[in-house]
Amino acid sequence: MGWFWGNSDGSDPTKNLDPSLKDFLKQETPARYDPTNIKPSLAPEQKQPAPPRPSSNDPAPSDKPSVPSASLFPDGRYAHLWKDYKPVAEIETSDMSPAEKVIDQFKKRKDVLNKAALENCAGEQLDLSMCFKNGGLKERATMCSEKNSKFSRCYTMQVKFLQALGYGSGFEFNPDKEERIQMHADKLFHQMLDYEQRVKDAKAAGLEPPPPQSLFKPNSQSTPKPATTTTNNPENTASSELEIPGGEKVPAGVKFDKPLKNMTPHERELELQVLRQKRMQQGVYLQEVGGVLNAEKEAREKRREKLSGWFGDTIAKFLA
Repeated sequence: MGWFWGNSDGSDPTKNLDPSLKDFLKQETPARYDPTNIKPSLAPEQKQPAPPRPSSNDPAPSDKPSVPSASLFPDGRYAHLWKDYKPVAEIETSDMSPAEKVIDQFKKRKDVLNKAALENCAGEQLDLSMCFKNGGLKERATMCSEKNSKFSRCYTMQVKFLQALGYGSGFEFNPDKEERIQMHADKLFHQMLDYEQRVKDAKAAGLEPPPPQSLFKPNSQSTPKPATTTTNNPENTASSELEIPGGEKVPAGVKFDKPLKNMTPHERELELQVLRQKRMQQGVYLQEVGGVLNAEKEAREKRREKLSGWFGDTIAKFLA
């Protein structure tokens, strides 16, 4: 049976086409299958000779992209993604100004404190999540306020305990050391909760609450409440009437965000330890940037002396 547009006698059906169209069809036509050009495959028992191993003295091929040793693809794949790669140690030891180093450390410490506190409060956070998901009608009506308060206090106290113990305060992060501090902070927090529960049980039974023992100085004896003294500063008056485990004293002129009378004894002790640690940390930061600050101060004084001869002390103080 012949084709509609020509005969089947083997004549060329494209002979009447435009020459340019013929050339286009020849370019787009795939190559014909020619079995005579196929190379015979090797027998199973025959083996191709292994390519010679490149010696250590031979230069590396130039067409192979170089990648860092930390790359997961040493053959050169994704080399464009690894070209700007820098190891963490190299970044941490890079040349940074003292001020930049202090700012970077401050940001890092804030992040690690939040992360460690959330890890220590994982149980309270799970209880809160399960309350929102599977809680009863009463709990959902109150937005799980009891478990929410428990988690919030856990997170706040854990951050303070971590700060008081110096978690992440060094410029070099030691995982083993910081993990021990994190575990110790969680231990102190639960010791505080145990004491508060014993106080509740004693009050419910009509007994005298047990004296609080210092969390940070376990071998020290709890000092009794001092007698009330009259002073002009209400904050100092309140602090002199309140019991602080370990015999700590509130420094003069220090005010806390929360009144001391609204804190438990261990919370007062914790606030003082956090204050002490913050001052130590500020000393470390000032020691790091002290040279820069002194150099800026000297340069400012020189500018002021120079400008005072031109415009007077008042204008020179403003321009310097």
